[in-house]
Amino acid sequence: MVSTLGPTVVRRQLGRRLRQLRDVSGLSVDQVVAERHLGISRAKLFKLEAGKHAVKPQDIAVLCARYGVAAKETGALQALALATQDASWWHVYGEDAVPEWFSLFVDLESAAATIRQYEAELVPGLLQTRDYAWAIYRAAQPDAEDAEIERRVTIRMERQAIFDRAKPPTLHAVLNEAALLRNVGGAEVMAAQLATLRDAAERPEITIDILPLDAGAHAAMSGTFAILDFQKPEEDPSVAYVETAISAAYLQKPAELDRYDVIFKQILSSTIPLLEYSP
Repeated sequence: MVSTLGPTVVRRQLGRRLRQLRDVSGLSVDQVVAERHLGISRAKLFKLEAGKHAVKPQDIAVLCARYGVAAKETGALQALALATQDASWWHVYGEDAVPEWFSLFVDLESAAATIRQYEAELVPGLLQTRDYAWAIYRAAQPDAEDAEIERRVTIRMERQAIFDRAKPPTLHAVLNEAALLRNVGGAEVMAAQLATLRDAAERPEITIDILPLDAGAHAAMSGTFAILDFQKPEEDPSVAYVETAISAAYLQKPAELDRYDVIFKQILSSTIPLLEYSP
């Protein structure tokens, strides 16, 4: 089945980032288009920043060079530019990647109307306590400086502000029971984390279910994923996000989305509401 998507959320988010970089540089549209050697017309710059069409990596290179953007972010944005040319795409990031250019997923998350998520090993980032998040990051990067861990934890905590909005997204999280039984950070950290989850589950926009270990084999054993749906699906199609240790897939083909929708529905048939769960 061929996808005939209009402007994607990815393209729109990339356009917003280009606009932000231009603003930070202090350049107006007139100043950019006046530099004819850049090869960027007024109409083209408008379309790029508005997310109206696919972005070429060379356009990113030219604009980022003019805006004084660091090479690391330029390369990341060029990778995203390649992604905007496909209906279903892969965005790969290295082990030393930092959230500055990982803003794509953060933007998708904050723009979503609904988030359906399955986590096999840990509590989802949107529901983690600070101490739990610190323990997760420290385990993943045992040699990292405390300042680096703190920066990452702070960004994760800031992501949770989406639930403080007047119209927060709806989150339906399914956690493998193993995520609650694994002693992350010690008994006190886990007790606080479980209490935070129970408080979250009391909120009308958040549903938390547990997939018990005695459910046996299940449809989501291939790994963690999230499905993000948006307010205007005709403009911003749904995205299935699948993460590994060194890469992330952003899937938008109908067949891919249908598959993850089926998986989520299948595991729900075996879950227990968190508020009824007792370890």
